[in-house]
Amino acid sequence: MELSVLLLIAFVVLLIGISKSAFAGALGVFAVPLLMLKLPATQAIAIMLPLLIIADAMSIRSFWRKWDVMLLKRLIPGAILGVIFANFIIDSINPSYLRSIIALLCLVFALKNIIFKNIELAFLKSTFGAYLMSASSGISSTLVHAGGPPLIMYFTAIKLPQAKFVATATAFFAIMNIGKLIGALSFRLLSLDIILSALAFLPLAFLGNWIGVHINKRLNKILFLKIMNYILLLLGLWLIIN
Repeated sequence: MELSVLLLIAFVVLLIGISKSAFAGALGVFAVPLLMLKLPATQAIAIMLPLLIIADAMSIRSFWRKWDVMLLKRLIPGAILGVIFANFIIDSINPSYLRSIIALLCLVFALKNIIFKNIELAFLKSTFGAYLMSASSGISSTLVHAGGPPLIMYFTAIKLPQAKFVATATAFFAIMNIGKLIGALSFRLLSLDIILSALAFLPLAFLGNWIGVHINKRLNKILFLKIMNYILLLLGLWLIIN
């Protein structure tokens, strides 16, 4: 690989590590577009999967048993249904339309929390809200590799503390990414070279995780949720621009 490609991958690995352990992977949506600056789309997507799984494993170790088990039990079935549904409609839906819908939801939800703080979205705090947002995450993750925003909207709405927020999101996406890994291996989308390339960046993944954990620990709940709302705003703008 060229030096510029290696430096780009190194930056993305660091970004993913920090994002996973500090902000529940919210910045991960930028990873594939960044890699596509130097790599073909298929190669960028293929190398992202092992990198995400490495970051998941480190974040799970850092936030071991801090996740909300009952919440995960409500989220996983919805996500599975979302992934299955997405595979049924994958040939009949325009991904750009879905990205636009997610972008609009990000902007509306973020602006509501930043400007109109007293407005409560009570339905999101119900079991139905958990199924709806986890299914949305499964659909958007499968079709446009942007499963983070729906889950972040839901966790922000129910005001999860930052450690539980990150731990539960990490466990949720780790399960989804393992499912994707099984699919990628069965369709031979991952080669040994790609896996070894991802493993070569392991030290940077450790560094990113360490930085992210320390950032998360230094934030109080109010500041953390405020940052997550601004990240949602940024994600909405990014999805519209792209």
